[in-house]
Amino acid sequence: MTALNHDLPRRIGLFGGTFNPIHHGHVQVARDVMHGFRLTAVEFIPSALPPHKTKGTLAPAADRYAMACAALADEPALKVSDIEIRRSGPSYTIDTLRRYMAEQSHETDIFFMVGLDAFLEIHTWKAYLQLFDLAAFIVMTRPEAVKADQDMKTLALQFARERISGAYTPSGEGDRLVHPQKQVIHLASVTPMDISSSLIRDMIKKGRPIGQWVAPTVAAYIESKGLYR
Repeated sequence: MTALNHDLPRRIGLFGGTFNPIHHGHVQVARDVMHGFRLTAVEFIPSALPPHKTKGTLAPAADRYAMACAALADEPALKVSDIEIRRSGPSYTIDTLRRYMAEQSHETDIFFMVGLDAFLEIHTWKAYLQLFDLAAFIVMTRPEAVKADQDMKTLALQFARERISGAYTPSGEGDRLVHPQKQVIHLASVTPMDISSSLIRDMIKKGRPIGQWVAPTVAAYIESKGLYR
């Protein structure tokens, strides 16, 4: 058996979001990306005070963190980070990336995971241009047809050139956008799942079961805490 080379850099995906609550779709796309990009691990980062979300729709950060831990308890390569919960103030991604990279004691390649919709709004984020100097991006979408996949590539390239840098160009089969100085933007198709956290919250308010969409431990936690009622 070949020994592991501990001098090789780790490859970590950072998956930020409110996870309000975390559901099977979140877990599946993390698995897809981890295997597709041969990542060492994916770290879910529940935001404490997301600048673009209304507080009234959010469960407390400690509860969302606890639900993420419960959902991923049997997924050793999928981890949960409290890096944003430990930090006071709004949860800005630029601050998270800088802090996370500063805390690494081992050489680490960072991939920041984001859905296509969020990517197309990234120009509204704090210091967003600097993000592309720090980490490679993995932009995820759930195409149901080849046309949707092509639309993703077209949208992502147009946005990158207009909002980030006109020097971004497609590479390979158009599944990567490369730049002479900035980090690569990868385009990834992930497993389609017709569910969202907002739909789950609505189901809870209506008293409908959610066991099909969340881990049993998450459903039990929501029930015990009376969340989303």
